[in-house]
Amino acid sequence: MKRRITLRAAAYSALLCTLAFGVAIGQEPPPPPGKGPGPQPELRRIAFLMGQWEEEITYAGREGDAAMGRGRWMARPAMGRFLMFNYEGEGPEGRYAAHGVLSFHAESQNYRMWWFDSSGGEAEYRGTLAGESTLVLEHRGTAEGKPFRERITYTRASPFEVRTRIEQAYGDEEYKLYLEAVARRMRPPRNRAG
Repeated sequence: MKRRITLRAAAYSALLCTLAFGVAIGQEPPPPPGKGPGPQPELRRIAFLMGQWEEEITYAGREGDAAMGRGRWMARPAMGRFLMFNYEGEGPEGRYAAHGVLSFHAESQNYRMWWFDSSGGEAEYRGTLAGESTLVLEHRGTAEGKPFRERITYTRASPFEVRTRIEQAYGDEEYKLYLEAVARRMRPPRNRAG
């Protein structure tokens, strides 16, 4: 006796295969059709940060080689609501690594980022878009027992370049430039097979 495969059964089988393949290669499986929230419009507005990047860093107030650093970072979407950052670099203070999570908080209508780094630092930033190509985030906390503020500005210069500016201030001081960086999108490796 032959068994007829319905369109619904075929679609369900295809979905199960897709989910199994996604789990097998360590990627997040897609939500079933009609389920899940999908990317927030606010996440799409900061999509210019997504991808793999190499950056050249210039530290303010230093000269020569002491003023330079290099870094690599990757930002990828997660669960349609977050951008996950992995960062590693080297500068005048040595090696540095960090992990960040960026999201849009609907109730307060602002972006929030949580940043954890290899020096033991952890910070929460809040901010907004300035136009269509600039994200400005600010942190308020303490450092060395004093009130401390930090502002990070990410600007899309082109589809292949993001500029980062970090400014810092203690107490009621005006912000002072800490660093500027130019990140260039890394090209995916070319497939040499075939």
